[in-house]
Amino acid sequence: MNPLPLPFNRVEGTAILAEKFESFQGEGPLTGQRCVFCRFSRCNLTCSWCDTKYTWDWAQYQPTDVSHRVAVPELINWVAECDVDLMVITGGEPMIQQPAMTALAAGVGEDVRVQVETNGTLAPVPELVDLVDLWVVSPKLANSGVGYSRRIVPPALAALQDTGRAVFKFIVTDVASDFSEIGELIDTFGLKRIWVMPEGDTPEKVLAGTAAIHEPALERGWNVSTRLHTLTGAR
Repeated sequence: MNPLPLPFNRVEGTAILAEKFESFQGEGPLTGQRCVFCRFSRCNLTCSWCDTKYTWDWAQYQPTDVSHRVAVPELINWVAECDVDLMVITGGEPMIQQPAMTALAAGVGEDVRVQVETNGTLAPVPELVDLVDLWVVSPKLANSGVGYSRRIVPPALAALQDTGRAVFKFIVTDVASDFSEIGELIDTFGLKRIWVMPEGDTPEKVLAGTAAIHEPALERGWNVSTRLHTLTGAR
């Protein structure tokens, strides 16, 4: 199953958005921080356990039902109205729409930190790099069901690592096999600042997964992330 290309005519200064909302960051190093999410629609991968399939799975969803084109100045004004100091640009895979990302990150101003969540398959353009305070890069493992050459793109990983502001977060379904694969990726690409997080769409699965990865991650010197939004039932 392959995602379709962006179906709407490109319009300067706009983004194809799935949703926007205010909440708390549920994953990674900034877990628990109040923020706004700008969820860009479309993705270049097709992970089997994806919890945002409405951004790319057109066998289940109609693109025009689950996404809409939004003017970037409208998004900037909305962020200002929310009065937050953290904006998370996520997806899908937001890096497919880097011109819109760049305009949005530049427009919110220096008082709003910008975090980007990406699967690490697309390198950032130079004008975007300095506008992002934190890159949360989540390279997909074999457990995603996506072929290696699609999910692991060495030049993109290197470019994100070279920003000096990237962390690498891996989704774990099986500790033994996934930790081995993560270790290989770390060694191959020299990845630093590692986080591991359990896959799970229920509080029970997340709690069990977190317990399973706790000691093995500690032994390897890796960080652990939970999934706060899944535990609380929030967005």
